[in-house]
Amino acid sequence: MLSSEDRDRIYRKAYLPEHLWVYVEAISGGNAHLHGSYLCYVCGDHLIFVGYPLESHAADTADAFQSAWQRFAPATAAVIAPEIKALSLHVETQTPDDYYRMSLPPAPAAPKVANMLRRAEREVQVVSGRFQWEHRRLVNEFIKTHWLSSEQVFIYKRLGEYMKRSQTARVLEARKGARLVAFSIVDFDSADCAFYMFHFRSTKVVVPGASDLLFHQMLQLAQSEAKQAVNLGLGLHPGVRRFKEKWGGRPFLRHCPALVYREKPKAARSLWGSLTEVLGQLKR
Repeated sequence: MLSSEDRDRIYRKAYLPEHLWVYVEAISGGNAHLHGSYLCYVCGDHLIFVGYPLESHAADTADAFQSAWQRFAPATAAVIAPEIKALSLHVETQTPDDYYRMSLPPAPAAPKVANMLRRAEREVQVVSGRFQWEHRRLVNEFIKTHWLSSEQVFIYKRLGEYMKRSQTARVLEARKGARLVAFSIVDFDSADCAFYMFHFRSTKVVVPGASDLLFHQMLQLAQSEAKQAVNLGLGLHPGVRRFKEKWGGRPFLRHCPALVYREKPKAARSLWGSLTEVLGQLKR
């Protein structure tokens, strides 16, 4: 569990979405712990180890993980780190990616982007909202119409729990009249950084530029909160990367995920997949 001092320390130092302990606790159903400079989440006999230290003078990531493995004694662990070093355990590495980031204030929007913003402003209004049935409907539409990993589906289906628990996450909506066109979730639970967490848009009410307008408003809001940068999350696929890069986002940290097992697994698992069973056990 985290003390008030731990929470303050995390707030002052957080720079990745996985440092947002309320978010990860809500998604995973686990409990956050600080292990030296590293955040861990214990979910039954499953451990999530965030291999990005809060301070630069922290212990070596591989050593810190081995220490956490001994401390919490899990059956399995999901590890994310800039690189996965050799461990004396059963390790299954998965596809790497990059975290994207942009500094504030942003550079002026490119002419094409500025045109899209003006076009969208004529059709939609951006307002602050509250996560409810309309937003769940857009999330479910997205799940049904996109090829997604089991990890992504797992997370998306628990967004309501995240929004229920968080006091720092906000919903920005683009509405055409009363109809929800698109929405973004932005989290401000860090002294210097805002987090562009999620974005969804309707497949039925399509307004070109609505996503750009929400992104622009997110940047304005982050500046008004005196943030120095925005973490844009992972690249995920070429379309997402192009969107982030056209706004000035750039890769800044490698994201290498792996699953670690105490015993050799009988079949491949997903990074968050084993949590489905863990959550079921915790609810009994």
